[in-house]
Parts: sequence; structure tokens; C-alpha cells
Amino acid sequence: MSKFCSECGCEVGENANFCVKCGTPRRDKSGSKPEWQSKREKVLGSPQKRTRSIKMFLWTTALAVFAGWVYFNLPESGNPIIKSSPTIASPVSYSTEAQPMVPVQAIVQDGKIVLPLDLLKEKRFVKFFYGEPESSVPMLAYISGEGKVVTAISVCEPCNSTDFHIKEDKVICNSCGSTWELNTLKAVSGSCGRYPPDAVPNAVANGKIQIDEQVVSQWRRRV
Repeated sequence: MSKFCSECGCEVGENANFCVKCGTPRRDKSGSKPEWQSKREKVLGSPQKRTRSIKMFLWTTALAVFAGWVYFNLPESGNPIIKSSPTIASPVSYSTEAQPMVPVQAIVQDGKIVLPLDLLKEKRFVKFFYGEPESSVPMLAYISGEGKVVTAISVCEPCNSTDFHIKEDKVICNSCGSTWELNTLKAVSGSCGRYPPDAVPNAVANGKIQIDEQVVSQWRRRV
């Protein structure tokens, strides 16, 4: 008795295992797969396994692409203001003995707070004030371990201290002992660690450190 292919409708011989026209296996045969199909799946895997493998490959590829995007788009670590500060000297190494702040005078000229660069190179860590005595803003400047000029508002706001010292590669509050990395002002330890001296931009020209007066005059406490 002749049979017909379930796929293309072509007549299939009684003893044929598959359609000679389109190759579709006969469904009325026993549940076992044709020998050629079984061998094929041994080499390539079953359709379900191939589908799972393809999905896993696509998922792994997508995950790798996303991880690469995240890695290359992470924000740079460190204080961006300090990163953009000028490098004007060889890297400075501070001793294990506390380097105190040295009081100096700064002047205001053409909208800039001006401090001699040579004075900072000599003292390495200085403190000065901007504004009228009754409302003056304490400021500091130092040369980092990378040779950068770092300028900041000299206030540890939670404990109201305006004095700091440098020891090796750390800036330390004289009052509460909170500690920050010298090169980045990133918190190391202490209850006031979230509020380091607030860095302000500066520029160096003609042997003078210049800080925008408006930036300092508009500064407000963070806590």
C-alpha cells in the first residue's frame, strides 16, 4: 500500500524510510529515527541541544559586550579638580614627621587670588585667607606626591577644624584625625572622611598660582 509524504505530498514507497523528493522521514514508521538522522545528530547534536547552544553563545556574547562597555565607561577614580591641576614640580615625598601648615599671605588681583609659586615650593604646605577678617574663607595649598599644585578650602566641616598636617602620603585633620590620600583627597579613615578639604581649581602662570576669586566667594559649606 502506497503512502504519501506528510511534507510535500509526494507518493512514498511501502518500504521507503523517507521521501525521495524532499527527504522527510516517514512518520508512520516505528518511533526509532532513521539511521542517517541518528548519525547526523550524534555529530551535530539534537535540534534542541543546538538551539540551547546558540542561545548560550548569544547570551555569553551579549554579556561580554555589556561588561566591556561598563569597563570602558566607568568614571575615573579620584578628584577631577586635582586631576586637572597643573604639574609644576618633581614629585614631593613627605616624611613620617608631621608637616604643618605654614601661614602665608595671598593677594587678590584682577579677580584672582594669587600666591607665589616659589613660596609654595619652599613651604610645601601653606594656609592663607580670602576675604574680610569677619567673613574670611580659610584656604590651603600644597604640592602633591605627583608634583601637582593642590588648592582647597581649608575646612573639615563636621568638626569645624581649619588646620591640617601632612604625614607621608596622607592629609590629616588636626582636630578629629580624619585622614585622606595626599594625591586625591580620597577618604582613608575618620568620622569626617566624607568631607575632605574642598578642592578648588587653580592655574599657574608667570610663576604665580591663581585661583578664581568668584569660585571661592561662592563657596558654601557642605554640612
